[in-house]
Amino acid sequence: MKAALLLLAAASVGAAGCTNNDISLSIVQMQAITRTNMCMAMAGGTALLARNRGLLDVSKVTTAGYVAVPVVRNNLLASTGTVEFNSIQLMGANIKLSTAAGAPLVLPSGQSSFFYASAGGRLDPAETAPMFVEVINADAARSLAGMIPASGVFTVMSELRPVGMHSSDQVIGGPINFPIDLCNGCLTETSTCPLAKGTMIVDPCFVQQDDPTICCTDSTGATLCGGAAPIAM
Repeated sequence: MKAALLLLAAASVGAAGCTNNDISLSIVQMQAITRTNMCMAMAGGTALLARNRGLLDVSKVTTAGYVAVPVVRNNLLASTGTVEFNSIQLMGANIKLSTAAGAPLVLPSGQSSFFYASAGGRLDPAETAPMFVEVINADAARSLAGMIPASGVFTVMSELRPVGMHSSDQVIGGPINFPIDLCNGCLTETSTCPLAKGTMIVDPCFVQQDDPTICCTDSTGATLCGGAAPIAM
């Protein structure tokens, strides 16, 4: 399987050589993207920004599925002298999807094992950088919707390997497993307008994933969400 992923990534980014090196490049954490950090990804890994699993509401999927943010680290030693030869240019990530038990998913070709290009920039030794990676695309999310039990979730296990270029060689870093729960309608909290006094509304950065959207239904039957939802004075 590793050989297959190597060939897939090489074909995708046109590498001159390949090194499946679990040491030189690694994912230090999956990062939460919230309004607290202005929906921006940040270099470095901190417990406050870590996300241990994802949640995707398929009822809200339009053009994008689940967007994960791995923070990648260059573990190579710094070069001696004035020129840094051990920089790595991040290119994206190899993705492999399976069930929580490790079984294959029934998806069209290219949706369960693929390379996702993402510009993470150049990493000098010991530096970190985040990448935005669509781990489950919209078509795959819709295909898997039928696996979601009533009032429950269907868990997809995603394996991510960072991919970069070190000189003329492609480097494929070590894997990290990130579970993503798929639900149908679980990220919309709806009540009658106006919302209770003091309700704090924070619009999610990605409406289809992770954080709920607060909505209310007005007297005409219209549903108002996020900043459009009135709050009692």
